[in-house]
Amino acid sequence: MAHPHSALQIYQFLSILHQTCPDAETFDSILLSLQTPRFTAVSSILDRWTPTFTNQMPSLLSDFQQLMSSAQRSPEYDALLMRVSEHYPLIYRVSCFLENDLELELFVRCLCLDSSTPVNIDEVKQTLMQFFRELSPDIREFVQEIVMEDHHGYLSREDCMMDESLPGAESFHGFIDLDRVYDIVHDPKVFDQLMAIIQTNTARGVIWAQTLQEIYELVAGRGIWEQLSPVLQVHHINQGIIHVEEYESYEDFVQKNFLDNGGQQYLDDEIDRAQVEHMFGNLKM
Repeated sequence: MAHPHSALQIYQFLSILHQTCPDAETFDSILLSLQTPRFTAVSSILDRWTPTFTNQMPSLLSDFQQLMSSAQRSPEYDALLMRVSEHYPLIYRVSCFLENDLELELFVRCLCLDSSTPVNIDEVKQTLMQFFRELSPDIREFVQEIVMEDHHGYLSREDCMMDESLPGAESFHGFIDLDRVYDIVHDPKVFDQLMAIIQTNTARGVIWAQTLQEIYELVAGRGIWEQLSPVLQVHHINQGIIHVEEYESYEDFVQKNFLDNGGQQYLDDEIDRAQVEHMFGNLKM
């Protein structure tokens, strides 16, 4: 891997690190170290994590050492590394919905992380609004929602609602709390698969109930559906009017959005399989 100099290259290194880390906790801890203001020397971060890279991710050790060496020599580069690390969760969530590397590069550039002079929120907002115009309507809505929920405050719901130059802005609606979904899933690979299901089905116009069923099948057996399903709120748009379904209970949510759309047969099959396994278990005893 080439030595990372730009914000995009640093993000690409962090993305590879994200995929390579043995567990989410390790990656989160490394990322926190990189984005923390340097009250201590950069060398202390290098000393802390070199054993981890050596033992668990040797292929990334050289890149990590070069990264920290550059940060040690240049306060400007160290500040860039902190900015990119601090923005990594936002860029990563957005990247799950972008269609190609060019869109990802454009989004990173819109955040102005490489700027050598201070950039205010309004400047970033203007570049982001221009970026949104280049996206398809479905992808745009997902990305806007992610940016609106982000703690940097680059975008408000009013910004999107008032921008009449964006086609489809009048039908903008809320989506899923992705941070909450990530916390529940607690597995980057499964989270990526879940996001891929949503993105693909949205692009194909698949009904939300079918998407729910595919997500259920993805996470079945992980013991998280009880927590996950209420977060996957259903939003329908009909003739430009927003309708948000309300449910009397969790059971009502499952009945309307899963069991009534083919999920009952899946559950019946699972129950039959469990009963057979239980029968054989009794015979062995």
